[in-house]
Amino acid sequence: MRNHLLRNYLLCGVALLALTLVPLFCNNFIIRFATDILMFAIMASAWNLIGGYTGYASFGNVVFFGIGAYVTAVLMEKAGLNFFIAFLSAGMGAALFAILIGLPVLRLRGHYFAIATLGVAEAMKALVQNLEITEGNSGIYLPMMDLAVRKQYYFFFYMMLGTLVLTLIVTYILLNAKLGYSLIAIREDEDAANSVGINTTYAKTMAFALSGLFTGFCGSIYAYQQAFIKPGPAFTVHTTVKMIVMAVFGGMGKLFGPLLGAFSIEIISEFLSNYFLLAHTLFFGVVVILAIVFTPKGIIDMIIQKRFGLAYFLENIREHRV
Repeated sequence: MRNHLLRNYLLCGVALLALTLVPLFCNNFIIRFATDILMFAIMASAWNLIGGYTGYASFGNVVFFGIGAYVTAVLMEKAGLNFFIAFLSAGMGAALFAILIGLPVLRLRGHYFAIATLGVAEAMKALVQNLEITEGNSGIYLPMMDLAVRKQYYFFFYMMLGTLVLTLIVTYILLNAKLGYSLIAIREDEDAANSVGINTTYAKTMAFALSGLFTGFCGSIYAYQQAFIKPGPAFTVHTTVKMIVMAVFGGMGKLFGPLLGAFSIEIISEFLSNYFLLAHTLFFGVVVILAIVFTPKGIIDMIIQKRFGLAYFLENIREHRV
């Protein structure tokens, strides 16, 4: 058991070292592409906290991304604050919003919860479109970074990488703490969890707040990287769908599942868009459907079990068919 843990820690260390070295040996296009992958890996991992471990499929997590982006833009552009202060404020603001919204919304279950979170995201988008401080549909510019172009690529890459590592470490600690066990108990049977004394409201709200915190951090870095944000792209439901697909594709309820999903989906998507410009979305959809039908527990389950043959796929179909 100890040797197994040591091997896993060693593999994580090697993977992190390899990721850290990526900008030193790649051109700006690859660094930007890797930064986008890291961004979606953070958001999918953050969604995994509420959707994967707790079993509450949020369709409105993009609201935390948008809040993080706009808190950063307003604090930097209107208040003249430093990026790092705006970055911390963005995460905390998104987490606070998650707590305020989560208290009433997390009393709903299933598709009612999913629709409610989607509604919250659309309502926030409409609010931002009509506020003077956010400059409505015109969008808001952020101060430009005073660094050479190459160093800017480095900065955003390492900010995303650092946030991803923080997200995974916090999730790992959470899973080995009482709160993590509470979340899994809620996912399996919330009524039973309630009956044995678990404070389900507190546990769900904390999971939602942590999900908001890391997604808010992500929105903050994205806004500074873009130097200009508008309500449409910042609150698009497409972002939420993408983070859910990545978590499901990689493996919900697994620490590295969403990370693997983000890397796989982004690389497949990029490959298909390069070679099938007109029909890449169709091919992409087919790939995702096939993956979910044959590996419903995510591709990480296939890797953990070291089963890559036809028998594994047929077993999954028999086990999960309706």
